[in-house]
Amino acid sequence: MILIINICKDGLHYHEFVRPIEDIMRSSEEPFVTRHYSELTYKDLNGCHRIIITGTSLQDFEYSKNIERFGFLKEFRGPILAICGGMQIICTLYGCKMMKGSEIGLIPVNFTGEFLGMKGRREVYALHNISVKNDATLKRQFGIFANTEYIQALRHVHHPIYCVMFHPEVRNKSMITEFLKVNG
Repeated sequence: MILIINICKDGLHYHEFVRPIEDIMRSSEEPFVTRHYSELTYKDLNGCHRIIITGTSLQDFEYSKNIERFGFLKEFRGPILAICGGMQIICTLYGCKMMKGSEIGLIPVNFTGEFLGMKGRREVYALHNISVKNDATLKRQFGIFANTEYIQALRHVHHPIYCVMFHPEVRNKSMITEFLKVNG
């Protein structure tokens, strides 16, 4: 079972940030369940073998006030895909710092090496006001696979944790299906 963690405060944002991921799951025929982070249960966590953390809207930072609710992610050993706000959650859990950094719309990104089927120059859809600071703490724990002025794609050095600041559910949907092939 794949657990999709919805981090949207406003229920209307589900249609923009969560439902497209669910549609990809339906097309892949992978069994999944979607839960808002405030409603997660041990049954949800114990029954899943991979996790996708969705993004949310530009002004929604409610999840960042509840980081302690995500501590279980450091213990989870299956693959994790963290999108935008999800990337901020993962990086915060691992001690990385955030900074102001805004990108909105289609942006060109250069991938160094292969990252969930992406390589070379690609156009991605970005929608964020906060970025991850590129410092020694980050570099000790994550490999950087793409950046612009801001970091765009990371992979944890020891665990199958993939983080992207852009939204593959909008553009580059194949990246999510590639994530479904990652071994834990």
